[in-house]
Amino acid sequence: MKIGEGSILNEYERQRLENIRRNEEILRQLNIPELSRSPSQPTRQSLRLRGFTPDGADAKREAEKVEKRREREKRVRLMGDLDLNTVRSDMTSIDDTNYFVDLLSKMKRFSDDESTISDDIDYSSIAGGADGFKTAQRAYRSLAIRTQWASVKVTPERIYSIAVHPAKEKVLAAAGDRDGWLGFWDVNETVKSEDDDYEDQPRTYMFQAHSAPISSTMYSPTDSNHLYTCSYDGSIRFFDFNQAKFMEAFIYSGTKEPECQLSSMDMDPNGQIIYFSTNGGKFGIKDIREPVEKFTEYELHEHKIGCISINKVLPHYLITASLDRSMRLWDIRKLNSESSIEIQKIRTNNAITSAYWSPNGNQVAISCFDDTVKVYDFDKETYLRQRFQTPHNNRTGRWVTMFRAIWNPNQNVHPHYIIGDMQRSAEIFSGVKGELIWTLRDDRLTAIPAVNAFHPNLNLIISGNASGRMNAWEENAGSSLSERFKSMPQPIVVINGNHL
Repeated sequence: MKIGEGSILNEYERQRLENIRRNEEILRQLNIPELSRSPSQPTRQSLRLRGFTPDGADAKREAEKVEKRREREKRVRLMGDLDLNTVRSDMTSIDDTNYFVDLLSKMKRFSDDESTISDDIDYSSIAGGADGFKTAQRAYRSLAIRTQWASVKVTPERIYSIAVHPAKEKVLAAAGDRDGWLGFWDVNETVKSEDDDYEDQPRTYMFQAHSAPISSTMYSPTDSNHLYTCSYDGSIRFFDFNQAKFMEAFIYSGTKEPECQLSSMDMDPNGQIIYFSTNGGKFGIKDIREPVEKFTEYELHEHKIGCISINKVLPHYLITASLDRSMRLWDIRKLNSESSIEIQKIRTNNAITSAYWSPNGNQVAISCFDDTVKVYDFDKETYLRQRFQTPHNNRTGRWVTMFRAIWNPNQNVHPHYIIGDMQRSAEIFSGVKGELIWTLRDDRLTAIPAVNAFHPNLNLIISGNASGRMNAWEENAGSSLSERFKSMPQPIVVINGNHL
């Protein structure tokens, strides 16, 4: 209450006013400016006073920069190897964690002899022709969401990347999200409710593997007990099924932003070399047999490299896709620390969001903000030539993870890739002519399945969305994808004169 001139003051109030008057007199004598009685706040100016139009593009960019800066200030890289119980979510109890460790022991037994790479490959970019296309169409027509839930909450925030364990006996899907959480979903298992009034719940497990977005998630090509994760926090970890721990594989020693933000990752077929890219346009090579801080780095683009891909058949060939509106083909053996010259540069009208080699190494599929998916053939002259382009709306906006054209990793089937669709569906296209093979859609889905991954050995697809939820497109009974396609006639593959 404000005390006016006509108010009656008690002894306490008179003494308080006298103390205030005395203190102000002392400050005036000392020439010290009067202190504010409220906590100091930083001086703020409106966007208009700073020269920005409030509703314009400049204002939006300024707001995004402020938000990103605040997020970076909050992030502290997690150091050392991480035990599950130290990084588990509140949603994952100790009992859940113990159950997950038991699940890991089962996955280790299932991992024996699981590989999508055959010693007897007779496949090419036009494998099976029309018969191959129809066989693929029949296979994906049988897929639907078979779980009792349309989607399952697996991570707290938006999903950036997905990996599916290759075991046929158990479907285990993993997702990395925007805040560095790694979630696991035991797709066909449930948690029995103790209360008969409640339905059973899905089996999920959630752990803080990183302190920033997990941009890539993939199993080692030679050991499916190692799940690798690449993050904007400047580190690469692998989750070791044997030890049930997140182990450090690489720590970026650079200090500049955004150079230390790891935007993409791939591995050589022997599982010993990690390749990565940064938001600063750098490309790095890390031998996992060496100390975690040791690596080699090259500056290949002026802007962010959003995606890299290693040719699995001829692993010295590298594809990089950048915000500078180019895709570039490199020979890793000829990279130079001073200046590296690409074999080929392909320019586009807009930024490229993804570029991946096909599993047999003779095609590349790229998705681009010019609303197309383009497929290139890789010929014996080591040159990329566009085979076709397909119109596709890739304008995902700020809140949906960018669409990526992901190849089916099985080398013995008709070549095809999957990509998210703005109509809350996922589309599968042929790599031969770009024809639509099938659209995966369910009316119960309320979000866009932007991130997608094929199961390496089953006719099954896992999708993830911006709400941290996943769904599984399954058959009534799991079957080998190779068996689905085994009736296809397959010509011999020849790349650079090599019969595969």
